[in-house]
Amino acid sequence: MLSRGQSAPELASLNNEDQKPDDVSSGSPDPAAAGEQVAIQDGDKPSMAIRNLDRIFSQFLVSLLECPVCFGYMMPPIMQCSRGHLICSTCRPKLTACPVCRVTMSNIRNLAMEKVASKLVFPCKHSSCGCRINVSYTNKKDHEEDCEFRPYVCPYPDDKCVWQGPLKDIYDHLVTTHENVITMEGSDIVFLATNVNLEGALDWTMVQSCHGRHFLLSLEKIHLGEGCQQYFAACRMIGTIRDAAEFVYNIGLDANNRILRWQSKPRSIRESFVSFTNADFLVLNKSTVELFSEDGNLALNVVIRKANQSTEN
Repeated sequence: MLSRGQSAPELASLNNEDQKPDDVSSGSPDPAAAGEQVAIQDGDKPSMAIRNLDRIFSQFLVSLLECPVCFGYMMPPIMQCSRGHLICSTCRPKLTACPVCRVTMSNIRNLAMEKVASKLVFPCKHSSCGCRINVSYTNKKDHEEDCEFRPYVCPYPDDKCVWQGPLKDIYDHLVTTHENVITMEGSDIVFLATNVNLEGALDWTMVQSCHGRHFLLSLEKIHLGEGCQQYFAACRMIGTIRDAAEFVYNIGLDANNRILRWQSKPRSIRESFVSFTNADFLVLNKSTVELFSEDGNLALNVVIRKANQSTEN
């Protein structure tokens, strides 16, 4: 829920409470009453009361920019009906009548409120998830896309799952909702993908727990056309992009007197597994998988280590 700032009557009430008649001499006019801003100074710093008033007034202005439909903050362009009720540009195309007064909606922009919006800072839309950053409207979209408090989507390769939630809940979601997810512990394990020669698109998924973290190994089989199949293998960390950069993973195939090694940095689950083009994955064609598979099963040796940890050649 978005919290609303104090209303104009509340602000007026606060101003009245701050006035102390006993402090005003009988023969001297009150500068504040004449409309002048008087800062009570402590050294060179404005008083706490003035700072609080500025903060409350800013909150009040921001509250005026809450869309009555989606309750998000309205960013330029800001639309209005013929009676002046404001609507955000995202909700406007969905409406034929003003949600406040029911008059037919117009395509009039409120340039005055757009100017007000350009001077304010807004809470991140993920503030209910813990973000405490306020940003200008020009930086708001970029911040919210990269915000560490932004809910994570389910990292399972099947994009049919619509679950979203905080980072701390992803592991439990994977192991309780996606029954075919294998869980293993250790920094050096063997992940066995069974029946890799079956026709059609398939996926094999494992959660590997080591170094106090959880890593998601996915082997995805894509059917590109008749007789054309490719396998994509990658390790992603159940964590932020910054955390993922601290590790390195190796995938090894060793069978039938053949050896193949792949090394890379794990990606964060923030990054989608769906877009394979130009992605940092181990790509195997059907004939390569057949060379390394035994009885239709492909054994992948997965080793995860910290990036600053020395490795033996």
